Amino acid sequence: MSPRLALTIGAVQAFAFGLPLLLFPASMLAISGLTLPDGAIAIARGAGATVTGLGVIDWLLRGATGEVLRSLLGGNLVVQILSLLVNASEVLAGHLPAQAASASLLHLILSAMFVFALLRTDRGAKAQPRGSAVAR
Repeated sequence: MSPRLALTIGAVQAFAFGLPLLLFPASMLAISGLTLPDGAIAIARGAGATVTGLGVIDWLLRGATGEVLRSLLGGNLVVQILSLLVNASEVLAGHLPAQAASASLLHLILSAMFVFALLRTDRGAKAQPRGSAVAR
């Protein structure tokens, strides 16, 4: 998968989940079978703001190359792996309802996407001599 495509997909999914979580947290969380008190709604809004911000970063840096691109893809991979671990463990512990496990599948797919994009970037970096200005 091309790194640009991975970042575009990452941005779109971040907007698709982050903006609704920011604007309509109770409705978004109800899809997973959750009802939360006001304090938790505020925390969910903060998470939505963070995810939306990640989407903006991914969108604006879709054309990045070199070390910046590898760092961006690596950061996205860490977000997806940690989100997968948190979601899966909370479902298994019974802290989240079973329908919330669908988020684990999404995080797994996005993790794989960022791994493949990173591998493609690493192959391209080995093919290009250091300091080369050729864009991938």
